[in-house]
Order: sequence, then structure tokens, then C-alpha cells
Amino acid sequence: MILKQLINNRRGMALLLVISLVSVLAIVTLQFSREMREDYVISASLRNSVRLTEMARTGTTLAEQILLKDREENNFDSLHDSWALLIEEDLSTLFDQGSLEVAVVDEGCKFQINSMVLLKKQGQVAKKGSKDDTKKQIQHEIDVRNILWRLLRAEPFLVEDGDARGIIDSLIDWMDSGDGDGEEEYGAEESYYRSLDPPYSCKNGPVESVEELLLVKGITSELLYGTEERPPLAPLLTPLGTDGKININSADALILQALNLGLDEETAEAMTSYREDENNREQLATTGWYKNVPSFPGDITIQEDMVTTVSNFFTIESTAGFGTEQKTVVATVERRDETIAILRWDTK
Repeated sequence: MILKQLINNRRGMALLLVISLVSVLAIVTLQFSREMREDYVISASLRNSVRLTEMARTGTTLAEQILLKDREENNFDSLHDSWALLIEEDLSTLFDQGSLEVAVVDEGCKFQINSMVLLKKQGQVAKKGSKDDTKKQIQHEIDVRNILWRLLRAEPFLVEDGDARGIIDSLIDWMDSGDGDGEEEYGAEESYYRSLDPPYSCKNGPVESVEELLLVKGITSELLYGTEERPPLAPLLTPLGTDGKININSADALILQALNLGLDEETAEAMTSYREDENNREQLATTGWYKNVPSFPGDITIQEDMVTTVSNFFTIESTAGFGTEQKTVVATVERRDETIAILRWDTK
């Protein structure tokens, strides 16, 4: 009787042991399966990320080659060029799977922020030369500032005159290398920025990005990036370029309007319509094409030293997509004689 009980107990213990082992193995298997599945998802995501990045890089390289080819074919730049029309091309055929969209933005058609101070320095150097050279430099500097002043004052920004002058003077103080005695009338130097909470220093150097402008006295996020009621100022500005010249062939209507105090919104829109007409493409080789716009006022002249038809700086935005995933490469480049120099590279 006792032996039979022992045998039954041993069988029961063995059964419990087997059940326990099976349970442990099941838990381990499930955990392993879960980890394998997570590793697979991570691996697939990483693989897709690498593939998308390379696809986006391919788009950037393609845009660079098109910019170089365009320089060989044309001695002027306009929105009729292949680089400007690249956004309309279907590039999905370049890959077995996925999509690719590439846009090239002309930086030469924007207001050059740093040119206000760089020209000022050139004007100071010119004082060592002839009086005529000095006068030309100083006048050019004033003309550059006036473009920004007119841009800020006009619709849709409608910045008050005093505020507009304050922004311009503060920008100059932010960028120039002087302090104290060189402060502009409505500007701000080191003492102002050190009094803020939190305090920071006046840069006294060139602006490196449009985002940096938020640090400058008078420039608000609402002005720079817009609101529901007002468009952003940021797309009209660039830290690139030093001569202050704007490509009249690709500039926004708001920039065109700011080229002369006598230009209104209707005239600027007429200029954009004229240059968009394929029949007028060859007319865009010279800066004086605006005189052929039927409704352009005969008594208004745009200063030749403030405009150009050639652009050297561009921003390339290449976006690759695969399923629900996307990867974008943004490259700021300078087109030189036979090469493309990358000035800034961001991946997002």
C-alpha cells in the first residue's frame, strides 16, 4: 500500500515537473518569438531608412548635375529652366520600389540678409579710394536696406515705419563687428541682449540661417514664420550672397514689388505673368525685360545694380518615400563654374 502511494506520488511529481517545464519552454518561446519579431521590425525599419536615405541622396546628386548642365546651356536663370521644373518630373521609374520627389529652390531670388553689412564694410574700404567710389558704395548700401524696408512696410506684412527701421538697424548691429560707438540709431548691441532673460551675446558676425533671426531685436516668430492671417517672411530671405542683387527672373512678387517704391501689387503680378509665358523666355536674358510688360509704368526704372538674371545659390530638397516611411535630404549648394559646392546638408 505504501509502495503504491510512493509510485503514484512520483508519477504526480513527474507530471507536475513536465507541466512546469513545458510552461517554462512556452514562455521562453513566446518571449523569443516576440524579441525576434521586434528585431525584425527594427531591422526592416533600419533597412528602409538606409534605402530611403540613399534614394534621397540620389535625388540630390541628380539635381546637382542638372544645375551644372543648365550652366552649360544657359547664361541666365529662370523658372523655365530644367532645375526649376524638376519638381514636376516623375522620378519613381529610377527605382524598383518607392517614390522620389526633388525640388530646387533658387536662393538668388531672395533678399540677401548679410549683404547689408558686407556692403557697409566695402563702403568703409572704399573711403580709401576716390570720392566717387565711396559715394557709389554708400548709395548701394542704402539701396539694399531700402528693399528690406519696402518689403516690411508693404502688404501683407505692414510693419510700422519705426518698427521696420528698428528691425533693419538691429540686423546691422547684430551682424557688424563693431559695438558701442557703431550702434545704429534704432538698433541694439551687446548691452541690450545681455539684459534679456535669459541673456545672450550680440553675434557681431554674419547670419548663418534664417532661423537665427529670431534672436535679433524686433523680429518675432509671427513675422518670420507667419500666422493664419499673414504669410511668413522667412521664404523671402536668405543668408547666402554678398552683392545684394536679386534674380528678377525668379523673385517672388513681393520681392519684385520691393524693388521700387512706385511698384504696386498689380504691377508685380503682371511681371510674374510676363516671365511665366514661354514665348517671353528668351527676353529674360537681360534685366530690362520688365520694360516690355504691357502694364508697366513708363516712368519707373528698376536699378540695374540691384538685380541680376544669374543665380549661384540653391537649396535642393529631395524626399524619398517607401510605404508610410519618408526621408528628406536638404542640401544648400553653390554653383560655381564647373562644380557644385555643398554649403549645408540636413537629413530629416
